[in-house]
Amino acid sequence: MKRRGEASGFPRRFPLTFVLDVVLLDAFLAVGPLGCRSQSDVLHVSGTVEIRDVQLAPLTSGRLERLLKDEGDTVHRGDTVAVLRQPGLDALIGEREAQARAAALRVAEVQAAQADSTRAANDFARGDMLHRRSIISDQQYESLRSQAAAATARLAAVRAAPSESAAASAAVRATLATRDELTVTAPDDGVVLTRYAEPGEVIAAGSPVLSLGLVRHPWIRAYVGARYIARVKVGQPASVRTDAYPNRPFPGRVVEIASSAEFTPRVALTERERADLVFGIKVEPDSGDFGGRLKAGTPVTLELRLLP
Repeated sequence: MKRRGEASGFPRRFPLTFVLDVVLLDAFLAVGPLGCRSQSDVLHVSGTVEIRDVQLAPLTSGRLERLLKDEGDTVHRGDTVAVLRQPGLDALIGEREAQARAAALRVAEVQAAQADSTRAANDFARGDMLHRRSIISDQQYESLRSQAAAATARLAAVRAAPSESAAASAAVRATLATRDELTVTAPDDGVVLTRYAEPGEVIAAGSPVLSLGLVRHPWIRAYVGARYIARVKVGQPASVRTDAYPNRPFPGRVVEIASSAEFTPRVALTERERADLVFGIKVEPDSGDFGGRLKAGTPVTLELRLLP
């Protein structure tokens, strides 16, 4: 016999914890993991503005003589940010430049030796013909032959001068390139994020001096739930909305989709845990003034029109 207030097959009262679990589960399934929510064919995803950072380092070792920029300073492409020095480098450059000039003079000697050798060889050929006709004496003939042999030997001695001159010139260019690498310049517009060295320190080749954030080229990191990732592709348009400009969406496009899923907890066994599977995506804004308006770490909302 049923009591008053009971429904068929159900108890009269539900425990409060059971009711709360049902409400939270419904809300989770409606919104989705990590801020994903879908309205018909438009997916709204929460993301964060990121910027690339570049480690500025010299390609050769030296002592840091001047550091022209500090953390928070704005730099432009081509600006000098640090100057290093190598003791004795200027003297080495002067020595190799002198060697290059001397090698260039020896190249001129080659041309003179070539002319002398040609003239001596012609004189000897004529002298040989005259000697066979007994027109010149044996002494004159031997003198012509000696002159031709000496000219040939001289030409052979200086024949390597062009190669020596090229090697000396290459050595000068290599030393000048080393001196140029002691000056560290900014590759693009940005802001100095981190300062790694102080003036007077010895910096090894490849060791960073400053870290530069390329604020003109931001991108957005976001995550899409596993249930929607099949309807998102690389190159797909996206709209970026921020709290600072609620009525002005910035156009963008998806440039990268992670090849593997991430989830919390690490082992997805139940149906509810499988709903936590997400794929990271990377979105680059198409608007040129986006980087000048939003800073790194700014939260944004992406609007993606899902594919059929």
